[in-house]
Amino acid sequence: MEALEFRRSSFRDFLHVIFKRKKQILLFFTVTVCTVGIGTFRMKPVYEAKAQILVKMGRENLYIPPNSTNSQAINFNRDNQINSEIELLKSRSLAENVIKTLGSETIYKSLDHKDTVLKFQKSLSAEGIKKSDVISVSFKHQDPKMAATVVNTLANAYLDKHLLVHKNPQSYNFFEDQSQVLKTRLEHSETALETFKKQNHVTAFDEQQKLLLKHIADLRGELNGTLSREAETKNRMLQIRQQLDKTPENIPQGKEVDHNPHLISNLEARLVELQLKEKELLLKYTPQNRLVQNVKEKIQMVTEKLAQNERKQYGKSRVGLNTTYQRLQEDLFRNQAEAKALAAKRETQNTQLANYQGKLEQFNQMEVKLHQLKQVVDVNRQNYRLYLAKFEESRISDAMDDKKMANVSLIESAFTPFNPISPKVLLNIVLGIFLGAFGGLGLGFFTEYLDDSLEKPEDVERALQLPVLASIPELNSKG
Repeated sequence: MEALEFRRSSFRDFLHVIFKRKKQILLFFTVTVCTVGIGTFRMKPVYEAKAQILVKMGRENLYIPPNSTNSQAINFNRDNQINSEIELLKSRSLAENVIKTLGSETIYKSLDHKDTVLKFQKSLSAEGIKKSDVISVSFKHQDPKMAATVVNTLANAYLDKHLLVHKNPQSYNFFEDQSQVLKTRLEHSETALETFKKQNHVTAFDEQQKLLLKHIADLRGELNGTLSREAETKNRMLQIRQQLDKTPENIPQGKEVDHNPHLISNLEARLVELQLKEKELLLKYTPQNRLVQNVKEKIQMVTEKLAQNERKQYGKSRVGLNTTYQRLQEDLFRNQAEAKALAAKRETQNTQLANYQGKLEQFNQMEVKLHQLKQVVDVNRQNYRLYLAKFEESRISDAMDDKKMANVSLIESAFTPFNPISPKVLLNIVLGIFLGAFGGLGLGFFTEYLDDSLEKPEDVERALQLPVLASIPELNSKG
C-alpha cells in the first residue's frame, strides 16, 4: 500500500513539475525544433559520387625466382593487397594530380592550393567492401557533377599510378643487355669446346672411351692367358729336364739270344711314355681319377713285363742312342722355343697395355676438361635462356602496361548523384524533436531542482518537521 502511494506520489510530482514548468519546456522545445529546422533548410546540400574498383590477382602478384624459368611464387594476400590500393587511392600525390588536372579553382573556388588539397583528402573516401575484392571510392561535393567528375578523374589517374608503381622501367633494358652479354659468353664457351674437340680428335668421346676400355680388357685377358701358358711351359720344361736326368742317353740295342733283343728297349720306352703321361694327367686330375688309374695299371703291367725280360741272360748286346731321350730333348727344345715366344709375346702385350693405360689416362684428363667445358656451356646456355625468357616477359609486361592491362579495373564509373547525402531533413527534424523534448524536460526538472520555495503541505512538513493543520489555497482574481 505504501509502495502504491509512493508511485502515485512520484507520478503526481512528475506531472506537477511538467505543468508547472510547461512554458519553459514548450519554449525550449520550440526554439530547438525551429533552430534545427532553419539550420537544416539553410544548409547547402552535399552530394556524394561513388565508383567501384575491382582488385584481382595479376602479374603484379607473381614472382619468378632469378635461377628458374618454370617455378613461380604467388604473393597475394587479399587484405594487404586491398589496403595497399586504398592507401594509393588516398595518397597526396594522386590528389594533387587530380587537382592539377581539373584545376584548384574549379573544385573549390575560394580556397588556395594547400587548403584545396586538405579539403580534397578530407572529402575523399576509399574503403574495401566486406567479403569481396572491390574498393568503393567516393567524393563529397556541393556540386553533383563536380563530385562525379572528381571520382572519375581520380579513378583514371589511379589506374595510371598503379601501373607506374608496379612497373620497373629499367627491367627491359637490363634484361636486354644481360641477354646479349650471356649470348656472347655462350658463343665463346661453345667455340672453346669445339676447339678442344678438334685438337684432341674427339668425335664420340663416350664411344671412344668404351672402345679403349674394351681393348684394355681384351689385352689383359690375352696377357693373363700368355702368363698362364708361359708358366705351364716352364713347368713342363722342368719336368722334361727331370726325365732327362733319369733317362740314359744310350741304351742296349740287343743281345744275341734266342728271343727279340729290342723288346726290353721298347718296354722301357713304353714305360717312360706312360710315366710322362701319368705326370701330365696328375697336373690336371687327382690320383683317384679313372684316367690316372688306367695309366698306373699300364705302368704296372709294363714294369712286370720288363722285369721278366730283364731276368733273361743274353749272350751279346748292342748299345745305341735312346729314342726316348731323343724325344725328351726334342720336347725340351720345342718348349724352350715356345717359352721364348711366350716371353716375347708377354713383353709386347705389356708394352701395348702400358700404351693403352697411357691413352686411358689421357682420356680421363680429357674427360675432366671436356666435362668442365660442357658444364660452362650448359651454365651459359641455361643463364642465356633464363634471361632471354625474362627479357621476353619484360617486353610483354611493357606492352601490357602500354595497353593499361593490370590486376585492377574500374567496374563502375561514378554517375551524377540525384539526391544529396546531407542534410537529411526528416532525420534532422526527428532528432530536433527528440532533442527539444528531452532537453525541455531536462531544463524543467533542473529548474525545479534549483527552486527552494515551499508550495505543498508535504514540503512544509518535510522542511519544518511539523504537521500541517490547515492550508488556504491561493485564489486567482477570477475566483
